[in-house]
Amino acid sequence: MKVQQTYDFILISQIIIAFGAILAIFWSFVRNVNFIPFLLLLLASIFIFVTVYISNNKLNKSQIDKSTCLLSIFIIWLVLIIMGAIPLYLIFPDEKIKDIIFLTISLVSTNGVWTEIEYSNVASFLIWQSILQWLGGLCTIIIGSFFIEMVLNKKPISKDYFSIENVRIIFLLYLSITIIFSVIFRFLIKDWNDAIQLTMALISTSNAFNSEGNIMIEFNMITKFFMMFTMILGALSINLHYKSFAHGFSTYFKSKNLKFAFIIISIFTLILSMYTFSSIKMPFIEKYMDISFLIISFITTTGVIPEKLYSYGLLNNIIILLALLTLVGGAVNSTSGGLKATRVIYMYKYVYRDLFRLVNPRKIMAKDKIINIDNATQIFLCCILYLISIPILSVLLSIFHVSFEESFIIVISAITNSGIGLLELSNINYYPDTFMEIFILSIVLLCGRIEIFITMTLFSILFWKRI
Repeated sequence: MKVQQTYDFILISQIIIAFGAILAIFWSFVRNVNFIPFLLLLLASIFIFVTVYISNNKLNKSQIDKSTCLLSIFIIWLVLIIMGAIPLYLIFPDEKIKDIIFLTISLVSTNGVWTEIEYSNVASFLIWQSILQWLGGLCTIIIGSFFIEMVLNKKPISKDYFSIENVRIIFLLYLSITIIFSVIFRFLIKDWNDAIQLTMALISTSNAFNSEGNIMIEFNMITKFFMMFTMILGALSINLHYKSFAHGFSTYFKSKNLKFAFIIISIFTLILSMYTFSSIKMPFIEKYMDISFLIISFITTTGVIPEKLYSYGLLNNIIILLALLTLVGGAVNSTSGGLKATRVIYMYKYVYRDLFRLVNPRKIMAKDKIINIDNATQIFLCCILYLISIPILSVLLSIFHVSFEESFIIVISAITNSGIGLLELSNINYYPDTFMEIFILSIVLLCGRIEIFITMTLFSILFWKRI
């Protein structure tokens, strides 16, 4: 495989980055803030696009193979991180490069703002923060739609699987949902700037939309309801959104992922409502809404916390439960992190199939129950690697004067891309100071975003021989 075969995906990434830069420039004009960092990014993006296009002016979709897909994933994220850091470096010229890069990774991975850089009064940063995590969500969907399951699947890649038309459809869907909910939140919170920032954060299942960096929220019940709805849309498969647009809203109710998530949300909301029945003195409907919001926030790996619910001081008792919810996550080709609900279902089917064979060695399962056995095996392996990596990375992080208990929570929050919500509830005030800490946590953030199974291929000799 040649690196030149990934040029088409680099061109797409430059178009996406250029769109983000144009949006940032327009937003800067509206707010009357410095637009020069975004203008320079736009020029750099155009220069790279033209250079790559001249050297490879044909779409080589017929040459796509799994090695190309894998390399494209890493190159797209590397390009997004490097170019996303350009405006941040110009906005904060006195900050260290390692802190700028780590902040960029935290944003593009939709983890939210994780930094000690003072940014509360820097309007240009708040603009780029929203756009960068929105772009990270978009790239996650595109990569998830075309590459992730393709790599895990043992079947050969169809030549017409990837096309510019499919990318255009995904982009328009993502943009349309963002515009629709920006308008809705504009009427709810009465400010266009706050409405757009809130929508971009929730659609990308990130928690960074507050100018002070606070993940505690306190809105009225109607606003919270639409926030929950937006988080769910961000965590659902983009393919499901497309099917609903094409075949009607009822398509959502046929989704196994949505049914599975709804069952989990309902069960845990009911359990927590009963657990806090006598401890939290709130009207039942308001309490039920806040608990539902909390469950949805963490299962979609958004990590936003209702402030009134937090004020009762009971949430630190359910850290393990919330951590498990973040591990579930949303759909595969969505903006959420975690294992993904689909894979949890596959794990259940894999275990059920093996237990059935163990208990009934002479019985033959129905044909529809043994379909995609290879896929289930691959996904089961992916999940096991994901879960095993958490304690290993926690031990590695605990070397740097952090207790194992704290490092365990930190790694879960990073690998699920759920932000500092778990850290806030656990009263962990942590930011990586040394280069090695930043390096380790950057790898953890990207492993959660790119997929741990695919990241492992970087250590494969066979993979590098094919390049």
